[in-house]
Amino acid sequence: MNSIIGPTAKNSRNRLIKILLISILIVAVAYFVYITGGTKTVFAQLLYIPIILSSLFGGALLGLIVGVVCGILVGPFIPLDVSNGIMQDPVNWISRLLIFSLIGFATGYMIDRINKLNAERQERNLKSPFYDLPNAQKLLYDIEERIESGSNFKLLSIKLTNLQEIEKYVDNSLVFTIVENLAEKLGHCCGNDIYSHEKDEMILLVCENCQHGYEEKIKKVIEQYFAHPVSINGYKIRVSLKVGIYIHKGEVNTPIEIYNKARIAYEQGEVKESGIYYYDVNLENRRREIHDITGALLESIEKNELFVMYQPKIDIVNNKITGVEALVRWKRNGNELIGPNIFIPIAEEIGFINKVSKFVFDNVTSQMKTWQSKGMDLKCSINASVGEFADDSYILWAKDIITSKNLNRSDFEIEITERALAYNDRKLLDKMEFLKELGYQISIDDFGTGYNSLMSISEIPFDKMKIDKYFIDRINIIEIQELVKHFIEYAHAFDKIVIAEGVETKEQLDVLKRLKCDEVQGYYYSKPLLHEELEKFYVNFNKANM
Repeated sequence: MNSIIGPTAKNSRNRLIKILLISILIVAVAYFVYITGGTKTVFAQLLYIPIILSSLFGGALLGLIVGVVCGILVGPFIPLDVSNGIMQDPVNWISRLLIFSLIGFATGYMIDRINKLNAERQERNLKSPFYDLPNAQKLLYDIEERIESGSNFKLLSIKLTNLQEIEKYVDNSLVFTIVENLAEKLGHCCGNDIYSHEKDEMILLVCENCQHGYEEKIKKVIEQYFAHPVSINGYKIRVSLKVGIYIHKGEVNTPIEIYNKARIAYEQGEVKESGIYYYDVNLENRRREIHDITGALLESIEKNELFVMYQPKIDIVNNKITGVEALVRWKRNGNELIGPNIFIPIAEEIGFINKVSKFVFDNVTSQMKTWQSKGMDLKCSINASVGEFADDSYILWAKDIITSKNLNRSDFEIEITERALAYNDRKLLDKMEFLKELGYQISIDDFGTGYNSLMSISEIPFDKMKIDKYFIDRINIIEIQELVKHFIEYAHAFDKIVIAEGVETKEQLDVLKRLKCDEVQGYYYSKPLLHEELEKFYVNFNKANM
C-alpha cells in the first residue's frame, strides 16, 4: 500500500528556505547585540527566538545545533562591553552556550514527540477502522494530489452488496476474510491504491499508466472468485459485487464529487447482482430529480397539486360507456406535470402511497356521488398496491367512506397488477376473496406481463381481466393475435370480462371485436379526462349512439 505520510519535494524546499531565514535572523540578532553595546544588555536573549524557531522547524538536532551556534556567536566573539573593550568571563558565555543548547534540544525534543503523536493520530485517522486499508479520507487526499498534478485516472467503487447478510446470518468473521482476499486479488490486478469505506465498500484509484486491461482483470476477479459460490473458512457462499467506474479526464471536479460519481455508477443494474457499470450523467440527473420530487411530493396534497382524471371504458359489444378508470396526476407548482410512472414508485418507496391512495379514493367517491345525482350510470376502477390490499385499516377506511356517501361497493372496481400476484400469495388471494364478498369487483391489470398468465388464472378471484397495451400495440402480428385470442377465450370460459387497454387505432379495435373482446379503453375513444370533460364526453357519446 502507498505510504500514508511522506515528505515531498515541495516540503524539502520549504525546509531549506526556513533554515536560511533562521540563519539570517541569527546573524541579525548577533549584530544587533554587538552594536547595542555587547552582551551586558538584555538583547542577547533575543537569540531564543531563532533557537525555538529552529526547534519547531527542524526538531531536537537542529535546535541543538542552532543553540550551540548562538552560544558561540555571543560568547568569545562579542565583548561584554564593546565601548570599553571588556571581554566576557568564559564561565558566563560557556554557561549561556549550555543553556542555549539545552533549550534548543529540549524544545526540539518536545516538538518531535508532539509531531510523532500527531502523525500517529493522523495515520489512525486515515486508516479504515475495519481493515488494514486506508480510508475514504485518505482517498480524497490522494485524489486531490492527482488533480493538482494534472494526471488522468479512473476511480472504481466496489460495493459488496450482500456482505451485511453474510455478517449477520453466516459468520461475522467471514467479512474480514472476504475483504482481505478481495484486496489481495485486486492489488495484484491494479496496483496498491486500494481503500475502504464502511465494511462493504472498497475503492481503487487506478493511475493512467495502469489503466490498460484493468477492466478485464476486474471482470476475471468477479467471475472466478465472487460471481459464483466459493469456499471460505469451511463455508460455501456467494459474494456479489457491483463495480462503479468514473473516468477523470481533467474536468473541474472536487475529490468528493469524483468519489460520488463512482458510487453513483454502481447504483445501476439489479441490486444484488454482480456487474461493472460506468458513470452516466443521465443517471445522476435522474437521481437528483427523484430526490427533488420526493421532497415536493410530501407537500403535494396540502398544496392541492394532485388531481384525478378519468379514462372511459367502452363496451364494444353494446357500444356504450360502462365505466371509467381513475388516474391520479400531479401538476407541481401549478405548471410542471409529473407523470405517475415517476411519482407513484417514489410514493411507494417513501411510504407515501397510502396518502395518495386515500386522496384518490376520497375524490373518486365524491365524484361518483355527483355523477349519480346527474343520472350518469358509471362504475369506477381504482388502482391498488399490494400494501393497500394487505392493510386492513385502509380497507376499513374505504368501507366507511363509501357508506358515509351512500354509495354501493359494487360500483367500484379494484385493479391490481398481475405482477403483484406473481407468487400466488395465499394471503393476498384470501384478501381478494374478502373484498369480493364485500361487494367490490376485482380486476387484474397489465395481464400477460407477469408470471401467472393462463397457468393459474383459475385460482385467482377476479371479475375482469385487462390485456396489457404491449399486446395491443402488436396485435397486427399473427402470433400476438393468437395469444390474445387464447387470453379472451380462457377468461370467457370462467365467465370473466376482458378489457383491452391502450387501444389507439380502428385496426386494433376491429381485431379486438373479431376476437370477441368485451371492453376497451384508450386514445381511440378518449384520452384521460377531467371530471367536467368526462361529463361532456358521456352525454355526447350516448347521443351519438342512441
